[in-house]
Amino acid sequence: MEGQYRVPVGEFEVETEVKKSRFIATGVPVASEPEMRAFIDSQRRRFPSANHHCSAYVIGAPAKPRAAGSDDDGEPSGTAGKPMLNVLMGQEVGDVCVVVTRFFGGIKLGAGGLVRAYGAAVKELLAEWPLEAREPMAALVLRFPYDQQGIIDSLIGRFEASVGGSDYGADVSLNLQLPQRNLDDLTAALDERGHLGVSYKVEL
Repeated sequence: MEGQYRVPVGEFEVETEVKKSRFIATGVPVASEPEMRAFIDSQRRRFPSANHHCSAYVIGAPAKPRAAGSDDDGEPSGTAGKPMLNVLMGQEVGDVCVVVTRFFGGIKLGAGGLVRAYGAAVKELLAEWPLEAREPMAALVLRFPYDQQGIIDSLIGRFEASVGGSDYGADVSLNLQLPQRNLDDLTAALDERGHLGVSYKVEL
């Protein structure tokens, strides 16, 4: 389906060797930047004698991530984290963080060699890592008078939305999640009921 991307099922690790340098690529699913940072820190603690812990992450769909970035961790600028991130983006993998831990083997690889080695480590990881398809989702907060409950319930069903939270005060307030592909049609239907007190805010 158009717009789908792949996400990791769980933690996975592969090890490669290039000119006596060991490259340990470890990846995990992440849903937030704090999760990403915690994982990178855990890899530093796990391999305290390693020379480098280079990283790349994509949170959300690769085509339109909520956050994405990379870190060369002391390797020459652009030779480690960026090639890793390019592989994740190119293979359309999201909600992911990968750390490639390097133990230097005594032979310098040069800038081009580092780019190839770090990129290849992530490619090797993705080739074996169990991944599953995920569809991009959208979120919005919806407010409406109680007398609109019936039609709103109908729209929720029609556009495959789910209710993540609700508040029943003077009006009804719902937190909705739905497939990104249905967002424009749902908001168009809600706009038609704006004069009846229906309002919404799309969450970015």
